[in-house]
Amino acid sequence: FVSAMLQHSAAAVVLGVALLPPVAHGVEKIELTQGQYCKACVATVEGIFEYAKRQTKTSPKMDLVGDVVAEKVCKSAPFTYYKDFFQKGCRHIVSTNITKLVRPIISTEVKDSEIHGVNQVSGKGFSNIFQSDSLIFEHSKTFCKELGACPDTFYDMGRDTIRESCRACGEFVWDLKVLLAREKKLTPQRLADVLQMVCEKLALLHLRPGKIEESCEAFVDQWYESYLEYGNEEQFINTVVDNFDPIMLGQYDIGTPICNEYTKACSRKKSKKKGKKNKKKTAARKKTKKSSAKTEL
Repeated sequence: FVSAMLQHSAAAVVLGVALLPPVAHGVEKIELTQGQYCKACVATVEGIFEYAKRQTKTSPKMDLVGDVVAEKVCKSAPFTYYKDFFQKGCRHIVSTNITKLVRPIISTEVKDSEIHGVNQVSGKGFSNIFQSDSLIFEHSKTFCKELGACPDTFYDMGRDTIRESCRACGEFVWDLKVLLAREKKLTPQRLADVLQMVCEKLALLHLRPGKIEESCEAFVDQWYESYLEYGNEEQFINTVVDNFDPIMLGQYDIGTPICNEYTKACSRKKSKKKGKKNKKKTAARKKTKKSSAKTEL
């Protein structure tokens, strides 16, 4: 899935403004490559789900105005850590497509309108249906395809069921690289925050992420023990930060240490007891990270 996405983004053909959806009154015109617009769309759907969930915690009713939501979602973390085109794409997508973005995830009394060229949608509650990772995955795929942000091949990505541990770990490494490729500038603290949240994002990249999530949790559990001891001076963090550009270009290998040394997924010697131990560590780490993680991916 992710290797195909990287190949796709490498073939950057400028997407003219004429190919973007109709621009609403007051919305900035933008030019992005096809790959940039697709990446921005996926990140925007993720951001909208998180925003909608936060809204329903403070009030059962949602009144979402495109321009207002664009300001709150696209100009705050994690978008402030991303490359500039993510914010540009997010603002354009939310301002012009707020109804399509959030209508499916609102539970009842859904109403949409346009006032002075500004789109807005209202309703009550966060739909229970969209607490399902698989349906969030499908919404992301369908929305970005219908928007024209992503090519048809994007719709078919991430649908394979991976059962073999070593392959699942390799897929996790690709996912991690794609998520890190969003970053404008990677610092030790930012990477630590990303790693503590990365496993929660895999369900948005895969329809059936089970084994991939297991690999992710196994790695993060091992890494986190070292991080608690050394903080931002931890070895893996500094290795990735110091070699970030070569890693993104495929010139520096982080897959071998992750899958052979940390998770043992691709090592011939794997302990059967490791799984139970990892589950206990994962539960303890999740309690700790709620207070220690300062930003979300």
